[in-house]
Amino acid sequence: MPEVRQSSFALLGDLTKATFQHVRPFIGDFMPILGQNLNPEFISVCNNATWAIGEISIKMGESNSGSGISQGQEMKPFIQLVLTQLVQIINRPNTPKTLLENTAITIGRLGYVCPQDVAPMLQQFIRQWCTSLRNIRDNEEKDSAFRGVCAMIGVNPSGVVQDFIFFCDAVASWVSPKDDLKEMFYKILHGFKNQVGDDNWRAFSEQFPVPLRERLAGQYGV
Repeated sequence: MPEVRQSSFALLGDLTKATFQHVRPFIGDFMPILGQNLNPEFISVCNNATWAIGEISIKMGESNSGSGISQGQEMKPFIQLVLTQLVQIINRPNTPKTLLENTAITIGRLGYVCPQDVAPMLQQFIRQWCTSLRNIRDNEEKDSAFRGVCAMIGVNPSGVVQDFIFFCDAVASWVSPKDDLKEMFYKILHGFKNQVGDDNWRAFSEQFPVPLRERLAGQYGV
């Protein structure tokens, strides 16, 4: 029953946030079930499954960070169970706004924990990813998702080149990013500018709406 699955996945996400030590031994059982429920025909089920996957990925990364295990190693086997469906959902026409936002955050979080595994698909989702998150307020979910996309751009910079204007717009949506995240944005923006040269950057940035151009100049000096 969709109602039962919807509530179950919401509970799983909440338990992951609150008491991950009790959820962790069963991740190998939960992740295939979550992957099987990434069906946008059942919006609420899909939304809660997507959110739970994002919460699990962040906790897996945190729990590995002090253990001597490379950060994404335990999450790595599950990436291919869910990533293709998430990319299909984010590119699907008429996907509801909340599901788009949750999907983008979860893709970013998977990329934060396993950038090498998610980055090869960057070109397939980066434009829709950026437009999905440009209108949400600064918060921890947005923070972790953007850290993930920065890590993926570091692994696969060519994956963002065609849609770099959308990345610039998404960066400008931040009111007050944390200092280290702002530094990541700075390095990517200046890296791109240095790569193309001043003249090409000037021509590129002239495509920007004036508020975007002014914001990037004021915040990041580009």
